[in-house]
Amino acid sequence: MRPAVPLKKLYHRPRPYQVDGTLHPVCPLNPEPTSYPSGHSLSGYLLAFTLVQLVPEKRQQILDRADEYVHNRLICGVHYANDIEASRRVAYAIFGSMVTSPDFQRNLAAAREETRRKLGLSLTAPQR
Repeated sequence: MRPAVPLKKLYHRPRPYQVDGTLHPVCPLNPEPTSYPSGHSLSGYLLAFTLVQLVPEKRQQILDRADEYVHNRLICGVHYANDIEASRRVAYAIFGSMVTSPDFQRNLAAAREETRRKLGLSLTAPQR
């Protein structure tokens, strides 16, 4: 199950276009009131946090791109600003838990080596 699904069921919050009939999002619409939190934003931040671990020298660019990605959920009219903020906070908590997993650490190390090799970067990532 996707991480945001249990929270969406718990909060059952209407999406902006379900509250304001003048909004006409261009993305596919969900008839269920599942605005809070934003699953797309949660996934986007989790991916960004992982990518930062692979290529820390691109940290700011990766995080800026994640913010741009989730901001599009607002522009599309399917989320509120606090849906996005909640997703970012939940993503930090989930990622904090993920990095304590030995399996995740092994997979992350393998992905870091492969990614850095493919990008022609030093296999020893800069420390922050």
